[in-house]
Amino acid sequence: GDDITAKIEISFDDAAFGAKRRFTFRTDDGRTESLEVTIPAGIDTGQKIRLRGKGGPGYHGGEAGDLYLEVKVGERPDFVRKGMDVCNTVRVPFKTVALGGKAIVPTLTGNVECTIPEGTQSGAQIRLRGKGIVSRRDPSVHGDQIVTVEVQVPKNLSPAQKERIQALNL
Repeated sequence: GDDITAKIEISFDDAAFGAKRRFTFRTDDGRTESLEVTIPAGIDTGQKIRLRGKGGPGYHGGEAGDLYLEVKVGERPDFVRKGMDVCNTVRVPFKTVALGGKAIVPTLTGNVECTIPEGTQSGAQIRLRGKGIVSRRDPSVHGDQIVTVEVQVPKNLSPAQKERIQALNL
């Protein structure tokens, strides 16, 4: 039978972690199909999921073709994917970047506490190893998370606070 291609859109999280989802779609030959599909963890936009024997019917009793689902991964507002790595930005108070300290950083699997070194500049990047997308080839391998530090400058300072900052001679 003929191989058939159809397009599906999946969520960012389904692509990152894998899932089972039911899809209804129209194939190239105009048929409507509804199938439960196992989405492999780590899949990315443009990659295909192959479903053996779910394509066009076989000729003269032959095997049915395959169905290829071309994947489009949806966006997630708090993360950007770059291959197996994910990137995001965390706003850190001026005091923490100037003196060093801790910041809570959201990851794909929950929040982690991250050390912010003293003197960290706005735009600096911190790499969280293994907090990215899982490899499709080796489930024990994960990409990294690249966190860009954005300095949160205080607004509406009192006259006394402004005076103290002036006294620092920065």
